[in-house]
Amino acid sequence: MPRRKNNKIDIKPSWIADSCNFFTHVITDTLENLRKSSISRTEKMALDKLETQWMQHYMPSNHMPESNPCPLPVPKPKPRRPTAKPTAKAAGKANPVEQSVDPHTLDDHVNIVYRICIPPLKPHWQCRSFDLSIPAYVCKDNLIDQLINWQLLDRIMELPQEEATAMFQKYVKKLLLLQQVD
Repeated sequence: MPRRKNNKIDIKPSWIADSCNFFTHVITDTLENLRKSSISRTEKMALDKLETQWMQHYMPSNHMPESNPCPLPVPKPKPRRPTAKPTAKAAGKANPVEQSVDPHTLDDHVNIVYRICIPPLKPHWQCRSFDLSIPAYVCKDNLIDQLINWQLLDRIMELPQEEATAMFQKYVKKLLLLQQVD
């Protein structure tokens, strides 16, 4: 059985700038500050003697800080798989023969086909559209929006397309007749 190679990378130690000289700087700064202060001649001679002994016995390599190796490069993250979003089924394809017409250019009592698209407002619903036959004035005055409520949506979004469209059409006609009477 072949042996696996060890994939370790040789990491060279990296030092913080001037960290090797820290102890040297501390001692020299301390001795300089003591010399500047008011001390006697014998104390100054003792400081000189201490400094020479320290220089003879101090080994900078013994006082090196611990190595601070550079971290290994972080592996690049794997590209995410695209998540599949549920696509809304096309509720009804418009016939190429049908043309859109601006209802404001028509007489008020001309019947038009008014398409209402309802997005999936609840998680179990699908996007659906309903083609209603209404007079042009209803579209001009935007009267359909006032008629739509949650009770109606709960009923028509659960039914098959043709049955839901028929129920919606009947509901709109009934409420438009009530508005005309008022």
